[in-house]
Amino acid sequence: MRCVLKYLLLILAFQAIGYEIGQTTQSNMGWYDGLEKSAFTPPDIAFPIVWSTLYVLLAIAARKVYVFWRESKDHGLFLLFCLQMALNWGWSFVFFGAHEIAYGFYWIVVFDIAMLGFIAVAWRPLHKAALLVAPTFLWGLYAGYLNYAIMALN
Repeated sequence: MRCVLKYLLLILAFQAIGYEIGQTTQSNMGWYDGLEKSAFTPPDIAFPIVWSTLYVLLAIAARKVYVFWRESKDHGLFLLFCLQMALNWGWSFVFFGAHEIAYGFYWIVVFDIAMLGFIAVAWRPLHKAALLVAPTFLWGLYAGYLNYAIMALN
């Protein structure tokens, strides 16, 4: 029961962070709506649904990484996970907050590389966490394409 509570608290924390990031996005939708976008851009409602789902998976992965770190003292995997999360959470502030389309694209490229690095490093010792991060990596590739299209079209 205690373990379930820890997962639930972490999921709530990730959702709260996602909500706060969403406020930055929401307050800049007028700017975003004026940009030319790819024909493959999903409707705006898709983004909070996808990110809420991904943050649940990432919170579960975070708990697994934390437990692994506490048991193994493997700082590398823990730090790599934290790095990819910081890059994840930072993109909205670069793209939406600062209106930096090109920097946003480069940010996503680095974020995708960090996620791929985490997945590769975690694959053997922490397979489930690697699998939980994989959907965010795939979405990150798609987001990179969308960001690139905006950069090319504007």
